[in-house]
Amino acid sequence: MKLPRKALPLMGLLLMGWGAFALPAFSETPVWILDGTEEESSVLPPASSSAPRLVTLSELKAMKEQQKQVEALAEIEPASGKESAEDIRPDWVPETEQLSVEAVLVPRRATVISSSQDGKIAEIPFESGDSFKAGDVLVQYDCADLEAEREIAGIEKKLTGKKKEGVNRLFKLDIISDVDRLSVETEDKQAAAKVTLYQSRLESCTIRAQFDGRVTKRLANSGEYTRTDRVLMEVASNEPLQAQFLLPSKWLRWVNTGAPLTISINETERKYSARVSRLYGEIDPVSQSIQMVATLDAYSDPLLPGMSGKAVLDVGEIQNAGVRGYLQSAHNP
Repeated sequence: MKLPRKALPLMGLLLMGWGAFALPAFSETPVWILDGTEEESSVLPPASSSAPRLVTLSELKAMKEQQKQVEALAEIEPASGKESAEDIRPDWVPETEQLSVEAVLVPRRATVISSSQDGKIAEIPFESGDSFKAGDVLVQYDCADLEAEREIAGIEKKLTGKKKEGVNRLFKLDIISDVDRLSVETEDKQAAAKVTLYQSRLESCTIRAQFDGRVTKRLANSGEYTRTDRVLMEVASNEPLQAQFLLPSKWLRWVNTGAPLTISINETERKYSARVSRLYGEIDPVSQSIQMVATLDAYSDPLLPGMSGKAVLDVGEIQNAGVRGYLQSAHNP
């Protein structure tokens, strides 16, 4: 039986872009996929082997969704491989041209002097705040017992040396055996090793400065008995001071080593030029900031470690100095 065209909407026909589908009012009743090119279609499937496939509404929706995905993929152009890092880098524009953060002055080199042995401190010649030169004695222990032992070892070395000379003469005359000669040589080597051992221990009784600097804190006094690893003093170098500060991690887009900045010190109420010399290796996820170190340029004021102030960075000055941000350099080297 044939149905007229005007009867098709009553059967829930839905026209689609790739064909016409006969959809019933209820969702899961089987429907026939119609060709859409015929003027009229039979409700019942033909008996031929080329009969249209019976599908449900859910299957029909899935087929339509699959077709949309295929069409979307067809619209995507393949990558040419010629895109540059500059093309895909975001257009970073700072919210403000200047940034001011808290900063504190720190020495370039700082050392904690700890006790190298148990014993009595004979002398600590420098007080807190005193300056010293490289090679000056910072701590001297009382090592009279070691000096005596070294002297005894030196006397033994002289005796074994004389004995070795006599044995060698006798060996050349074929009076003693080679075994006797080797035994005396072994004694001489042992005596020499003792001298070296006591000399090394005596050298550890004296702690010398490794650089020109200043005593920042003295924690021990002459005449005290100390134990190994006890902190005796803290020292810092006399090199130009550095400023430490926390920078918002977002500013790594414009700041890198070599970036110029200005350090304002509260104690002197003066400004000092500096440059970023070091970036720490990680970002604090809580504060979203990274620690940086800037080295001050030449200055004449008697600045001290611990003085605080502000570090001011200007994006325009950094760019004029030819410095690229850390993230920009890493993104497009």
